[in-house]
Amino acid sequence: MYVDACAIVSLIADEDSASAYARALAGAAAPWTSPLAAWEATIVLSRPGQLDCSFRKAERVVVEWLEERNIALSQPQRPREVLALAVAVAEKHGVGKRALSNFDCFHYAYAKSADTPILTLDRLLRATDSKTLP
Repeated sequence: MYVDACAIVSLIADEDSASAYARALAGAAAPWTSPLAAWEATIVLSRPGQLDCSFRKAERVVVEWLEERNIALSQPQRPREVLALAVAVAEKHGVGKRALSNFDCFHYAYAKSADTPILTLDRLLRATDSKTLP
């Protein structure tokens, strides 16, 4: 299972959606995420209203959190395929306000290239053809 940045943030920040993510993650055989998802989570968690800290401190929190849960931080095996999948989902669903973000396109592409579901509650990602949990 590919762990999306919104799932990482939700679980670390103990948001309302955290319990749904935790249940889905508990049943995952080999959860993993990308450096891009970890970076997005770092950006969000560093903000006021979240951890309100430096990027470096937020990065440490994210990396330690991933390690404690045995969520692998890995790069895609086929980067050209990932790029093509990101472009294809952007073409189909759009990018920008009221559409997928740049991050969403790559979260989709990482999961799709690995033929694994995405751990996300993001309604826009759930509207794609990707498998999603919970």
